[in-house]
Amino acid sequence: MKKEILFIDDEIEMLESYKKLFVANDNYRIKFVENSIKAKSLIEENNYDLIITDLKMEEVDGMEILRTSKQKNKEQPVIIISGYATVEASVEAMKEGAFDFLEKPFSSKKLFKCIERGLNCKTNYNFPNKSKEIIGDNFEGILYKSEAISNIIELIKKIAPSNMNVLITGESGTGKELVARAIHRHSNYNENNFIPVNCGALPENLFESELFGHEKGAFTGAVKTKHGLLEFANNGTFFLDEVAELTQSLQVKLLRMIEDKKIRRVGGEKEIQVDVRIISATNKNLEKAVTENLFREDLFYRLSTIQIIVPPLRERKVDILILANNIMDNFCKKDDAPSRRFSPEAEEILLEYPWPGNVRELQNVLGRTYYLCSKELIESKDLPLPLLKNNRGIYDDYLELKYKVAKNKVIEVFEEKYLLYNLKNNDGNITKTAKKCGMDRKTIHRILKLFNIIYKNNE
Repeated sequence: MKKEILFIDDEIEMLESYKKLFVANDNYRIKFVENSIKAKSLIEENNYDLIITDLKMEEVDGMEILRTSKQKNKEQPVIIISGYATVEASVEAMKEGAFDFLEKPFSSKKLFKCIERGLNCKTNYNFPNKSKEIIGDNFEGILYKSEAISNIIELIKKIAPSNMNVLITGESGTGKELVARAIHRHSNYNENNFIPVNCGALPENLFESELFGHEKGAFTGAVKTKHGLLEFANNGTFFLDEVAELTQSLQVKLLRMIEDKKIRRVGGEKEIQVDVRIISATNKNLEKAVTENLFREDLFYRLSTIQIIVPPLRERKVDILILANNIMDNFCKKDDAPSRRFSPEAEEILLEYPWPGNVRELQNVLGRTYYLCSKELIESKDLPLPLLKNNRGIYDDYLELKYKVAKNKVIEVFEEKYLLYNLKNNDGNITKTAKKCGMDRKTIHRILKLFNIIYKNNE
């Protein structure tokens, strides 16, 4: 069934321009309406998959159209178009629940892309309150909507009550410690300590002392007896992060502790009983380390009774906006600042970026964005440069074409971007744009027609 779209603009000339764009596009059933009062009645009486409206209209303006739509159906996506766009108008529209705000001039390609996003949108974009679709689910601080994380949560619930050791694998920054803490909180050890230790943070001699403790006089500087972290973790959970970094000698001692449930402090003779559940984590391939004789096979099997693989952020893109909104909300709450949200273009960049540093990188990037951008609506240009550079370059889609074809394609992309930029900076005035750019008016009209660029003629 074709999607039904209501298109509203009280300028006949503009409405005719829009109609021409859809002549060859048979994907939608579109009702074009010039009378904004009639449009308001149509919204109240009918259900549309998408509403597109101009902002400045004499009888009923775009904001009133938006409010009417939201009063009937909060989930209704509404796109607002304006040739007089300001940041304030854009923010107000987003606050009222607009799905997107298109500023003239824009290309037909951008309009169709925005329409597709709007039709595929199943979320409520009201601001600052976000629907469950955007917020997602929360399990012990793990925010998610993806099936992959949902499966991990179910596994945590199943294995947490047991005393089996768990090995968590995944790239750096994926949230392995969050998974470990969730297991602890749902385990029989939850009333006792959760002790985390980074296996790669200290040299071997100091690490052994930290792990097992030492007796007074065991080595130079050991002026008093020190309890090891394993003693503090007794009857609790001991979390070994970066477990692949353990030296061979420490692997042997850890294996003995797991098998005997006893430790001996450095320089001591007395064996101390310990009962701990061990959860390990690594971003390395431990099985490969075993085959290369870098990690003991017997220890590997002791640690990996249960294995949990945390997927990278790029493989669970549905979680990205959930996490991004939550991170930004936390920054705002901390400073008691107004809520902020991302424009659809900014969301698209967040979704397309591969996030090699995963959730940790996302936190760092959004922290920087929060402190450098004070606007309530975060646009694509407000995001750090590495994210913008990740967007596919204008040449990427043409690299495998023949030279002349590729060259013409690149020129077309340049002409479109160049004209859109300069038309916008000259208030849609073709005469001013031609003079500023050193172009002939006929050339400008040719490009406008070629790319179906919608603009407000302010001459």
